[in-house]
Amino acid sequence: MKRNVLIITATLDPGGVERMVVDTAKTLAKSERYRPMVCSLMGNGTMGQELEDGGIEYYRLGLGNIKNVFGNISAVRRLIKECEPDIVHTHQLASDFYGSMGVFGLGIPVISHVHNPDMPEPLSRKIVRFFINRWLVGAFIATIEEKAEHLKRVAESTGKKLFVLHNAVDPQRLLLPKEFDKEEYRRRLSVPPRAFVLGSVGRMSWEKGYDLLLESFKRILEKTPNSFLMLIGDGPKTTELKERARRLEISNKVMFAGHQKDVPVWISLMDLFVVSSRMESFSLVTLEAMYLGVPTIITDTLSSRDVFSRAAAVVPCSVRGLQQGIEDMIRNPKSREQMSARGKKMVNDEFTIDTYITKLERIYDAILAKKS
Repeated sequence: MKRNVLIITATLDPGGVERMVVDTAKTLAKSERYRPMVCSLMGNGTMGQELEDGGIEYYRLGLGNIKNVFGNISAVRRLIKECEPDIVHTHQLASDFYGSMGVFGLGIPVISHVHNPDMPEPLSRKIVRFFINRWLVGAFIATIEEKAEHLKRVAESTGKKLFVLHNAVDPQRLLLPKEFDKEEYRRRLSVPPRAFVLGSVGRMSWEKGYDLLLESFKRILEKTPNSFLMLIGDGPKTTELKERARRLEISNKVMFAGHQKDVPVWISLMDLFVVSSRMESFSLVTLEAMYLGVPTIITDTLSSRDVFSRAAAVVPCSVRGLQQGIEDMIRNPKSREQMSARGKKMVNDEFTIDTYITKLERIYDAILAKKS
């Protein structure tokens, strides 16, 4: 008989964590031993449609005020009693809190899946996180070894299990349209002919470092005037970044494409993929770019830099660092070709969703074995 797993996330708005939730549920649904169900606390987000289309049991709780603590706990607890999960698998702080409080006293193990790097946060959040980690959740999954080291102390002092599980991609989701023609798609988007296209995909926010990328791109244009930059995504800094591009007088060389559903197509239009983040844990979109054969540059502030350095160029997280790294890649087509091959092989060998699910099932097995 299959064991039930309730996966809880705050939202299903487009994002790396949400993508992993959806891909995990869709692939786990093929398992002979585990049956996934997904709950979105806020009930919003366009990615929920993928779950419904895939026949995944999906619950939108619609908790309008995430700080309505007692009412929200009651709603989550009612859902848990209805679903009767054997495991509750939570993603991010709000889900950790409501998921673990919802199962309190029911004897159901909770796994906290920790994605984000350590970031500055208010004292109140630190206290809540400490309380959850020490007394509520039963085990931890970290997306990268660096984060696992930070969790090691609390895991050892409380006897809780701690696992490392790197993110992964679903190759089926990254298939390009049969009629895909790189040059034709570029022409439709009015990308200048023979342009060298740099690009990135992510939330328009401070931690993504797109202000640094724009400043470095201004300098790159001085030596490589046929360069063009694509930025895919939305966020709180979009207007500010557009204004920065205008002030730098590079607006005609930068495309702010906003949120796009066909991300694999957009990545495949690029000659070089750039991750300019000031802080990031295990970048899912980096795996996607590598799988699609696009040579990639990342900054040295990524927690996953040691993993990705096998198939990506690692540069200092600064305007000058990005500039020099990108210019080196522009000058060296042979290096780009070799990097493309290494990246695609690495992802195919180690970071596909099927491999990920095999490891995740072993984690579930270990949690249930401890419970029994």
